[in-house]
Amino acid sequence: MIPGSPAAPLRFGLIGVDSPHAPSFIRLFGDGVTGTVPGGTITAAWKGEAAADFPPGRDRIESFAQEVTALGVPLRASPEEVAEHCDALLVVASDARTHAGYFTRLAPLGKPVYVDTRFALTTRDARHMLGCASASGCLPLAGSPKRFTPEFRDAVGSGRIDRVDLTGPLPTQPGHPVLDWYGVHLVDLAVAALGPGCVGVDASASGSTTLTWSDGRVATLGGDEEWSPLTTGRLSGPAGDRHFTIEAGPPMLSGLLTSIVDACRRGAPNVPLAEVSEIVSIVEAARRSRAAGVPVTLPG
Repeated sequence: MIPGSPAAPLRFGLIGVDSPHAPSFIRLFGDGVTGTVPGGTITAAWKGEAAADFPPGRDRIESFAQEVTALGVPLRASPEEVAEHCDALLVVASDARTHAGYFTRLAPLGKPVYVDTRFALTTRDARHMLGCASASGCLPLAGSPKRFTPEFRDAVGSGRIDRVDLTGPLPTQPGHPVLDWYGVHLVDLAVAALGPGCVGVDASASGSTTLTWSDGRVATLGGDEEWSPLTTGRLSGPAGDRHFTIEAGPPMLSGLLTSIVDACRRGAPNVPLAEVSEIVSIVEAARRSRAAGVPVTLPG
């Protein structure tokens, strides 16, 4: 738990700035008191290392780094140096292949670490990251910003949900096939609505994935490879259907940042760790299912 009062905003540091979330987080937090999201402010950043085979990082890192510094946030020489000036860290590097390495460098510092959207690409990495967090007293934070939107949370409500049908953009990137890039948002919403317990993943058909829970509940994930700002969903249960629409953009990020500040204050994860692990397992299984052209059973 990070002590302090609302009048003393938490100091956050950015790790990797090749994502639009980097400048958006800075703007939303502002000075930590009068910003859109009170309670936190960005005080330092590390530029990160963009891979040559990853266009979103390679082609954007310099412009985003300039934007970050123009917003008054200094770039430091290393993640560790950022941590010296911060209470908690936000890994916003867009290449999920870097997340495990960054997290295992940061966890021993004992400060809360949020890993943006794509926590890890493999269950092996996720287990290792969470193990490092436990051993180091590091609070691991995670989650797609879409799970924290009022549109989704209002739709989830408190009633039983038996089926989830989600539609959203499903573009991919090198090293991030099937659901690894943007599809992970839909997986996150499905697990947030139904909880852990997924036992089957069928991503054998392009643009469509079906998830099956051990008690018979189902989630379907669909969409086109072309990006669009809208994600829509239908949650079905005994009380009927509930619908929601989420539009991507900076305002969508406010709920996520609020959850991170609150988690740091409470010293408790903003997403249950069982859900963090399950999201990674589903995304990994979808990759195997698509490659083999058959459904995949998740280990119990």
